[in-house]
Amino acid sequence: MINILHLYYDLLNLYGENANTRCLVHNLKLNNIKAHVDLKSINDKIDFQKYDLIYIGSGSEDNLFLSLNDLMKRKKDIKEYIESNKYLILTGNSIDLFGNFIQTEEKKINALGIFNYYTKFANVNNSDSASKDRIVGEVTASSKLIQEKIIGFQNRCDLNYKIKSPLFKINQNYSNDLNNTHEGFTYKNVYATHIIGPLLIRNPYFTNYILSKLCEDKNLKYENLDELSINAYNKYLENFNIE
Repeated sequence: MINILHLYYDLLNLYGENANTRCLVHNLKLNNIKAHVDLKSINDKIDFQKYDLIYIGSGSEDNLFLSLNDLMKRKKDIKEYIESNKYLILTGNSIDLFGNFIQTEEKKINALGIFNYYTKFANVNNSDSASKDRIVGEVTASSKLIQEKIIGFQNRCDLNYKIKSPLFKINQNYSNDLNNTHEGFTYKNVYATHIIGPLLIRNPYFTNYILSKLCEDKNLKYENLDELSINAYNKYLENFNIE
């Protein structure tokens, strides 16, 4: 049995990112592995150590700060969870919650401070499809974890600085701070990225990497991939001439 926690399922689900947890369950079931997803939010009682994987998605700025206020009360438990090599997946602006602070146009807000990076809200217009102060567009990235490309979408207004262990390599216009090719963040079994899409549905090989690693830790056999997701992934690469 794999126990999954979808944390702030109601507040940080701006782009239907709950599909990421459904993707995890689906792929585990293909391998005859039982999976259970708990939905938890503000003020809920949570035993973090009972979970094998926690997922947190993206949300509006208001909901992000509501979630942060709740997370601050749980900092000790979250840090223990991470340091015990449990799995944490963050997509969209939930990456901001785990740095030292978030600088908005009006004020500086302390974040969890578990990792030594920080966030500033952007003031850019870097693509034809982006509105003022937002970074918007389809993206392609690479990773040292798998050979296959990472595909997805970004729609964000946050920049992350001083990240020294990025998850992906990407075009500079969609990087953490727009000054290099670093995207996302990784530490132990933490996988954080601005890429949405949903990330795990659009990237079956990356999903397989995480689940294979998790199941190995649990002494569970994991082999199968979702052929439909692979076909969709390959078709996207073909349609947009991505090599």
